[in-house]
Amino acid sequence: MSAEFDFVIVGGGTAGLVLAARLSEDANVQVLVVEAGENLTDDPRVKIPAMWPQLQGTECDWQFKSVPQNALGNRELVLPQGRLLGGSSALNAMNFVVSARDDLDAWANLGNPGWDWENFSKYLQRTYTLTDGPKTTNDGVIQTNIPEEETKWPQIWRDTLAGLGFPAENDPVSGDIQGAVMYPDAIDPKTKTRSYAGNAYLGLAQDRPNLSVWTGVTVDKILFDKPADDAIATGVQYTKDGETSTVVARKEVILSAGVFQSPKILELSGIGDAKLLSSLGIDVVVDNPYVGENLQHHPMSVLSFETIDDGEPGFDTIDALARQDPAAIAAATSAYTTAQRGPFSRTNCNTMAHLPFPNLNTAAGKHDAEALLQTTLPAPIQGGQKQPTAAYAVAATALAARTLTSPTAASGYYVFAPCRASSGPEGRNTFASSTSPSERHVTVAVLLARPLSRGSTHIVAAAADDSSHHQHHHPGRQVAVTIDPRCLNHSLDAEVLARHVRFVGSTLARSAPLAGRLRPVKDGGKRTPEGWERTVFGKEEKEEGAAALRLDETKRFLRETAVASTLYTSTCSMMPRDMGGVVDPALRVYGTRNLRVVDASIMPFITRGDTMATVYGIAEKAADDIRKGL
Repeated sequence: MSAEFDFVIVGGGTAGLVLAARLSEDANVQVLVVEAGENLTDDPRVKIPAMWPQLQGTECDWQFKSVPQNALGNRELVLPQGRLLGGSSALNAMNFVVSARDDLDAWANLGNPGWDWENFSKYLQRTYTLTDGPKTTNDGVIQTNIPEEETKWPQIWRDTLAGLGFPAENDPVSGDIQGAVMYPDAIDPKTKTRSYAGNAYLGLAQDRPNLSVWTGVTVDKILFDKPADDAIATGVQYTKDGETSTVVARKEVILSAGVFQSPKILELSGIGDAKLLSSLGIDVVVDNPYVGENLQHHPMSVLSFETIDDGEPGFDTIDALARQDPAAIAAATSAYTTAQRGPFSRTNCNTMAHLPFPNLNTAAGKHDAEALLQTTLPAPIQGGQKQPTAAYAVAATALAARTLTSPTAASGYYVFAPCRASSGPEGRNTFASSTSPSERHVTVAVLLARPLSRGSTHIVAAAADDSSHHQHHHPGRQVAVTIDPRCLNHSLDAEVLARHVRFVGSTLARSAPLAGRLRPVKDGGKRTPEGWERTVFGKEEKEEGAAALRLDETKRFLRETAVASTLYTSTCSMMPRDMGGVVDPALRVYGTRNLRVVDASIMPFITRGDTMATVYGIAEKAADDIRKGL
């Protein structure tokens, strides 16, 4: 006989464990979490903040890959996703970025009441406690702190942006950020270890007798009763150690499997494009061709600069750690274990900025933005397999237009890190070791905050098939999926990102005080990627036609070197069904009575920064809605 629970949560990740903790507060309900990965709460790669890059590409990463990307010279992209308790909150860079007010208001304006900043921000506040020196804000579950500045680099970043006319001080949880910002790390300030869904939210609930957590379990599909109207989810079919079984859900099944897995499980269960499902021999429960569509991400360009090493204190970088220099590792380990300080105690990438379209404060910049509005913005938004509806395309285009022309809206999301980084041809962004033991570098990564490109993810078989090149590479047979982010597919994305990249090379890196700490190219100073010193990293020429030529070169640079950040969203978007939605404002799947999706896949527009904090808030709101009977 099948085991029975009131709520069956598929995926013990960032959202799933929030739901588990909140729903199990009611001792009268039985809650089950089913997770494919294992519990690695005590693994140092999870616990020690600076070790996060070592988790990607391991057994606790689904290791998805994209199909070749046309706008990136047919390069494939590496798409990390957490395969362990805590999901991607256990292997990401721990940046706790509270959504922008206008991100959320844009969701609400699509026809999602209750998801505007005013309403949603109270759920965000439940998720975190923020420590900034002696000051504490909120009393939420995830411990976050703004790390103590042990080098002068964050101040150099702020001062450089201030000199260019941007705000240098921002409240990171205000929802209204322009200019430089020091974001919190999701790190416990007392222990300097990662605070994430797997230890913080699950830690609240793991001893409750009404909560069960099964690891090493793969969900094959959701089971339904299909009356004349909406389908009723009755449970799930799962596989553990090669054995297939079922579990009954008395009240609800909740999919929190992530942006690639949630649509996959919907399609395997008969919810998706009827043509695709029928071609694979899957019985159609709900015909909705938008399942797996509207995939969004932030395209990213990574620029590194060799710094001056003149012995002045305060300008250390973590390049020696990236090189795995024994002395540097010993010193960092000692600082971490004895005093919870040093580079191991932090993410080393919380120094950021949200910046508008470059040079909007000048006549030339305004003219440039207006020209893009007239010539490039009107290009149709292409879908992955299914074209977006006209209503959604109008809303997305209007949001892009506001972002392009408003000096207070951020079209660029900048991350500063004290080390050399590289976005290699394999599509993975890595901390790259320097060639010389004495070299020091800093990196500016530029992400496109509001992309118009839309991709898709879909199954290519109804059962496990080991032959697919694009399936994940960890042990165990899995149903293959095709993931096509269509990176930089919309021409406006490449135009805007190219201008932000040009701004870094020609303006930001040539402005005091940052410029004074960078070793000039003429003195042998290195730039990464190499070979672009005269164009992308070069000084802006004033000759007629030089700017246009430089822009063309920068677009070629993106084609050859750009990657995608690891933030993916929107494959089960929350919006009206006739607009292309998959879930309603209560996150219930259209055409079903008691099946919800609760994870980053429900965001109708990607947020302009990291998504983790928003996903925690989404899960808090969903738990509240479920308890209220919505």
